[in-house]
Amino acid sequence: MVSCYDQSTKKSQHFAINACLAPLYSLEGMHIITVEGIGNCRRGLHPVQERLAEAHGSQCGFCTPGFVMSMYALLRSSKQPPTKEQIEDSLAGNLCRCTGYRPIIDAFGVFAKTDDSLYTASPSESANGKAICPSTGKPCLCRNETDVNGNESSLLSSVKTYLPSSYNEIDGNAYNEKELIFPPELQLRKIMPLRLNGFNGVRWYRPLKLDQLLQLKSCYPEAKLIIGNSEVGVETEFKNAQYGVMISVTHVPELHTLKVEEDGLRIGSAVRLAQLQDFLKKVIAERGSLQTSSCQAILRQLKWFAGTQIRNVASVGGNICTASPISDLNPLWMSTGATFQIIDVNNNVRTTVAKDFFLGYRKVDLKDDEVLLSVILPWTRPFEYVKEFKQAHRRQDDIALVNAGMRVHITEAEGNWIVSDVSIVYGGVAAVPLTAGKTESFLVGKKLDYGLLDEAFNLLKEDIPLAENAPGGMVEFRSSLTLSFFFKFFLYVTHEMNTKGLSEGLDVANMSAIQSYTRPVTTGTQGYELVRQGTAVGQPMVHLSAMLQLPNFPLGSLVSSSQKMCPVLTILGQLDSSKKRILGQLSMMGRFLHLMSLLVLARSLESLWQTPMIMQKLLQIK
Repeated sequence: MVSCYDQSTKKSQHFAINACLAPLYSLEGMHIITVEGIGNCRRGLHPVQERLAEAHGSQCGFCTPGFVMSMYALLRSSKQPPTKEQIEDSLAGNLCRCTGYRPIIDAFGVFAKTDDSLYTASPSESANGKAICPSTGKPCLCRNETDVNGNESSLLSSVKTYLPSSYNEIDGNAYNEKELIFPPELQLRKIMPLRLNGFNGVRWYRPLKLDQLLQLKSCYPEAKLIIGNSEVGVETEFKNAQYGVMISVTHVPELHTLKVEEDGLRIGSAVRLAQLQDFLKKVIAERGSLQTSSCQAILRQLKWFAGTQIRNVASVGGNICTASPISDLNPLWMSTGATFQIIDVNNNVRTTVAKDFFLGYRKVDLKDDEVLLSVILPWTRPFEYVKEFKQAHRRQDDIALVNAGMRVHITEAEGNWIVSDVSIVYGGVAAVPLTAGKTESFLVGKKLDYGLLDEAFNLLKEDIPLAENAPGGMVEFRSSLTLSFFFKFFLYVTHEMNTKGLSEGLDVANMSAIQSYTRPVTTGTQGYELVRQGTAVGQPMVHLSAMLQLPNFPLGSLVSSSQKMCPVLTILGQLDSSKKRILGQLSMMGRFLHLMSLLVLARSLESLWQTPMIMQKLLQIK
């Protein structure tokens, strides 16, 4: 978790980030908290750590620190207990391949703002004697059934959620430390421009004003502008990209503008996507749905844009200038009629429409001496509707197979409501987002009804062609998505007009396509056999290393050697005598365990002919 102090609001901000993508220089002046800093086994585990361990949310432990810090950051940034939906959204960027997520969700569910009576109330009985769960109203195994003599006859128990605990009960009795505050010395520290050197001659600059940024850009035209490093980090780490000069624009106030203007919203190019989400929610609540159809579409699309950790650092301008063919936002900027303001090193400002900005694969209308300044998102007019679409392999934290942004403006002419303006843009189907020009021209001036669908579909196939060897594969499926998105948009607009009494209603079969599917909060039931006597086998007990996996989790790596059964003395440098002794002891222990495994194998197979060889090896141990 990273904390920074906002000088404008005089408050500290807390958010989770991906440590593997965060350049060290970008964290200057910030407070960094890792899983080791919030609690450990010696001074007590933090309640978040404790709950995850006790709810069996840790198995191999590799992903455990990430889940802990994501939940911890959510609690620190929330003024009140979060909802279960917010908890699940905050964990969308964390992956686990062991637990199936259910114990993790159950563990963190106790921190959610919820009605505890749903889980603490006793189950009632139905007419046939079955227990009725108070949380679902359906028959369940909330309590064991009894036979006619009153004895427990069922050996099955079920768990709907983890132990019913309220938010106030999670007080962390074993945790004696106070929550880490933002360091006062960082709060009082004056922010300074940076000029730092990195590996292989890389230079890192951090200007504090737009003029300083333009001066650096004039000196280093090919310099890479950095904000969240979510794209550049992948390029340098996995694609061997080399950038000699990097300029961090995180502290340039002119690029962080968020303003409500007469013509629309002004969004600075360095605004983080998480900030944009919060800003759009506020604008929609204040101005209503009439002018904010574009804002609502972008807000809905941002929900499925990467994960929380990426949205906390990735910027609007970074996503635009990367010009990814599968960008979720670029088709929306184009379809909504957004314009981009660009400034050069001589302070000359020019404006270009989003549709003309993307020239080719990862190529944009931006010269080396220019910087994207801001995005102007216009207000929508009455009877103007904007809708977003995205289809991926999974709902969260995944790239799109096909996405789209669509807008239509309907006006009255001679007693009929016809299409006066329309924009249809698809992403993920070519090197750049494609505009369905023929389809748009066909729709203008026509009444939006079922009669024009067949011709519109035929034109869409011509506008959005996909070759058999198109990158990404699944050509038939992706082609069908382009038609499906348009059909859904048609149904959406028809329904909106019907609510105003201006068009016919939809068939019942088509009503489900109007709104995007909203996944409910995760629920689950676990059934297991109760072992009433005997050992711990079958009991829901926390495994011994669960507490140790939360902080200071060790990482291992294979070390190749030209000789077998030899001790490892050095790894990336010379070791002192004490470390050599420790490594030697570990090597002897490994050899001993290896021989013991051979003994167990020989005994299990009753291979008596192997015993002399094994005993001979044991005698060689000194």
